[in-house]
Amino acid sequence: MTTACEETVPCNLCGSTAYRVIITPRVTEIDPATVMSASGGIRGTQRIVRCTECGLVYVNPRLRSAAVVEAYQQAQDELYVQGAAGRMQTFARCARQLERWRRPPGRLLDVGCAAGFFVKAACERGWDACGVEPCAWLAAWGRQHVTPHLHAATLPEAHFPDASFDVVTMWDVLEHMPDPLSALRECARVLKPGGLLLVNFPDFSSLSARLTGRHWWFLLSNHLYYFTRRTMRRYLEQTGFAVRGFRVHWQVLPLGHLAGIFHIYSPGLARLGTRMLNALHMTNLPIAYCAGQTNVMAIKQGGPACNAK
Repeated sequence: MTTACEETVPCNLCGSTAYRVIITPRVTEIDPATVMSASGGIRGTQRIVRCTECGLVYVNPRLRSAAVVEAYQQAQDELYVQGAAGRMQTFARCARQLERWRRPPGRLLDVGCAAGFFVKAACERGWDACGVEPCAWLAAWGRQHVTPHLHAATLPEAHFPDASFDVVTMWDVLEHMPDPLSALRECARVLKPGGLLLVNFPDFSSLSARLTGRHWWFLLSNHLYYFTRRTMRRYLEQTGFAVRGFRVHWQVLPLGHLAGIFHIYSPGLARLGTRMLNALHMTNLPIAYCAGQTNVMAIKQGGPACNAK
């Protein structure tokens, strides 16, 4: 039964209202302002369903779209920026890897850029890069500490002209959005023909997701959709893109920050781990890890495929 702040939605990919429930919620009382952030989230709050027509996995019912956007706009995400050094290292690596598909110079837009770490990394590689971020607090922090090239806005609110960018990136963003189909159409609009779209997403078809089931660490209240490679490919093809490849995503974060994130899953173990790391002076040790995320590269149809060598 839906509440006043919830809505029941059809499948965002195919429009069907037919689904089967695959995960039922254990927690029913949540405050949107505390869970809609780049690093926030509560486990066990979601009723997760799978569309019986196309296989898309999504939350239904869910918070109303306006409430989701408002919560992100008003969030204060100090935990996210505490891992600044590790995130900068991760995104510097991502910016280098991007050049396998598209090389600078050119204009690049990072959608849902948080504090702008990837924007900064892209600028350092020679891109004319900027980012849009709905969370006003994160965008302001990023402009002060990371890069000035950030807009506190959603992508539609930024009003970029058609065919403005050579590359658009979305790092762990699409699963948070109330309407991924419209978001990808907007990405296609602002990309030049032949432009590159890179989307990084928690992969519901990954080995870690299949092994852990309902205990998968990405099953969090701030995620509205759970894509597989198959449903992601269908999304992209439906919005005017040709998929060029998938690859596993690796990232780097300090051990101490990872312990802080683990508080979502087990507060007691997180506190114990933090005390141990402090005692061993290992809090700032950078760790590379793969959590079950996937990158997909796609080309906007209607132009040259790629300029990477």
